[in-house]
Amino acid sequence: RGTRRGGVLVRAEEHLPSLLLREGGTLAALVAARRLAPLDEAGTRQGVRLAVTLLECMKHGFNATGAAEVLCVHPQTVRYRLGQLHEMFDFDIEDPEIRLEMMLLLHTWIQRRGG
Repeated sequence: RGTRRGGVLVRAEEHLPSLLLREGGTLAALVAARRLAPLDEAGTRQGVRLAVTLLECMKHGFNATGAAEVLCVHPQTVRYRLGQLHEMFDFDIEDPEIRLEMMLLLHTWIQRRGG
């Protein structure tokens, strides 16, 4: 199914992550709060910094150089933050089986904290 946006037909299936976050926002926020609780424990500023770093690392296949370019930091800074993130979570943050879930939850978590 599709809808019209500005006179152009838009296929809903091409925008599922956005729709899920908008329409299932409450559920996504609840899951994000539980799954990403260690980021809250780091404090808002540091938590957002780490969440954005993790999201960019996931987008770049955990290539620190690629993520660093987008984040405008040195690759070693990205590696340091990844080390912190690995210590924070009780699951493998680089597991490809959970990557989509984590990316959706990170978007939700960051949005709710004004990042």
